[in-house]
Amino acid sequence: MAPAVILILAFFLGPLCYLGYVSFFEWNGLGPKTFVGFANFQYIFSDPVFRMAFKNTVIWLLSALFLHIPFGLLLALLLNRQPRGWKFLRVMYFIPNVISTTAVAFLWYFIYHVDVGLLNNILKSIGLGRLAHAWLNDPGTALVCNQVPFIFYVGLTMIIFLTQLSTVPKELKEAAMVDGATGLQIDIHVYLPMMKPAIITNIMLNLAFCLRTFEYPFLMTGGGPANSTTNLSLYIYREMVGSNRYGISMVAGLVTVLLGFGIMILVNMLQRERRSRHE
Repeated sequence: MAPAVILILAFFLGPLCYLGYVSFFEWNGLGPKTFVGFANFQYIFSDPVFRMAFKNTVIWLLSALFLHIPFGLLLALLLNRQPRGWKFLRVMYFIPNVISTTAVAFLWYFIYHVDVGLLNNILKSIGLGRLAHAWLNDPGTALVCNQVPFIFYVGLTMIIFLTQLSTVPKELKEAAMVDGATGLQIDIHVYLPMMKPAIITNIMLNLAFCLRTFEYPFLMTGGGPANSTTNLSLYIYREMVGSNRYGISMVAGLVTVLLGFGIMILVNMLQRERRSRHE
């Protein structure tokens, strides 16, 4: 266990302790540190931009829980029935996961572009020009437009579910078919109860991705308009690189880490509660 422990201490626990330490100082990253106590904490919790960033991060997390993961589960259940061309569809759904998120962000930036964007031009070409919109410049649509590319990374979620489905004994499905169960009933009463480990895994992976999402708001909207797409990752970057306020950025980073820990603890508690019920 020693190599793993050393790596965790060097690249996680050590930096995390330093993160907490710098949170109590005013520092520009180069000069001497000035101890300010809890002033940095008071600042970010009274900062409307930070509150907006925290809110947007929570929206990202909710979109993963209630849109991304259910969509991946639906695709996995459909492909598990092995319709015609299911192997080709499986590959096509997974391909976006091998493409850089930076490239995907630029691609969608030009899809949404108000003048040369593919979306507006398609709307105009089919007689729906009145629906053409400055998608990334409107606070009401910018955040949703930032989240749409995330759906195209559903392939990894789908593959994890498919892997779990492959471990379900075929005898259970055959017994259900003998009893007259339909395909939907088999999915709900046979497959879904066996999918809990994959569901927990996908929850952890997707929530971790949403907590560290940076490319989409940074490249597509720059956090605007009016900070409507700023999330915690972008807020940390702005305070550290843009404003040279390392203490503020460290506090925001600490809040992000604690949010992640809180989610992990909650998921583990739910998992243990379900196990205890079954036992």
